[in-house]
Amino acid sequence: MGITRRKFVKDTSIGMMLIALHPETYFPYNAVSTYDNSQTDLIHNIRLLTSTPIIEMKEFYINKLGLSVQSEKDNKEITFIAGRSTITFIKIDNTLGDPWYHFAFNIPENKILKARAWQLKRSELIPTPKRLRDPKFPDDIRHFRNWNAHSVFFLDPAGNVLEYIARHNLKNGDEGDFSSKDILNISEIGFVVDDQEKEAQELHYNLGLEVYPRNSNFWWSMGNENGLLLCLPKRIWGENTDNPRRFNVYATEATIVGRTDKEYRFSNFPYCVNVIKNEM
Repeated sequence: MGITRRKFVKDTSIGMMLIALHPETYFPYNAVSTYDNSQTDLIHNIRLLTSTPIIEMKEFYINKLGLSVQSEKDNKEITFIAGRSTITFIKIDNTLGDPWYHFAFNIPENKILKARAWQLKRSELIPTPKRLRDPKFPDDIRHFRNWNAHSVFFLDPAGNVLEYIARHNLKNGDEGDFSSKDILNISEIGFVVDDQEKEAQELHYNLGLEVYPRNSNFWWSMGNENGLLLCLPKRIWGENTDNPRRFNVYATEATIVGRTDKEYRFSNFPYCVNVIKNEM
């Protein structure tokens, strides 16, 4: 926020960030959840802070991404509709900091190339580290082999790290060119924590969320392909630029769809996850 974005998109500046977002090491855990929420499959809403003027966020999310506004409150809060999900930004004074987050949008699994071309007309893409490249695709598309997915990363005016992700296991391919209608739902929201494994275990124990993918023993990505709560470490990224940044702790609220209503608050962080009952 208020940072020169171009300097953040160098390949060497984001390797550690992408490792943090999609790591591949594993840790064991055998805890049993006391809460049955096995039908959780959607992030309904996320509420995030921003010090960027609401008018700048509107310009990007409406005119660049093609999202519509669900509600707005005196340039202090705005909610955008993103497919089956909504995203709310709450304006704060920049003297309180410059919050930034990572979140992702699911797109049809066969449209990553079309999404890439569409977004390049609207913003720069963050280059991909060599370890995540797929020789069958352009270098700015990243391949998450363990997730059977391809994605592209880019920044919004507030410095939030956004992602379009095509998850091939969902079999939700569609015909035609890519457009804003192909932004299907918010599929990931990151929570920055001190101990990834511990906080992921708490999400499992309190909300019944399963580790993703289900055959993984590394507890950091919780939920399923329609809704993942990510426990991210406080890594620095952009360390080789003039503006290095660290994933940091900012108040975050997520509402997910599940079997029964419940609220969970992280013990040592300003994070809240609300579960609302799936009426379908």
